[in-house]
Amino acid sequence: MDLSPVKLERIEGNKLYIRDADMLDGTPLLDIKPYSPMFDRFDVSRSGRMDHVKNGRKIADERFQK
Repeated sequence: MDLSPVKLERIEGNKLYIRDADMLDGTPLLDIKPYSPMFDRFDVSRSGRMDHVKNGRKIADERFQK
């Protein structure tokens, strides 16, 4: 499990549309909590595990190949 800040794009009915999640498509999302600058602080705007890789497909193993 991981904890990642995300940006809420929009709400349609009971669906939340988010972006900037550090996860693969289809990964279950267990919980969402609101961001509060009083208690939460992020010194960087983005720090995903793949930020340093220019082309993530080149280093993926066979589980993630199409």
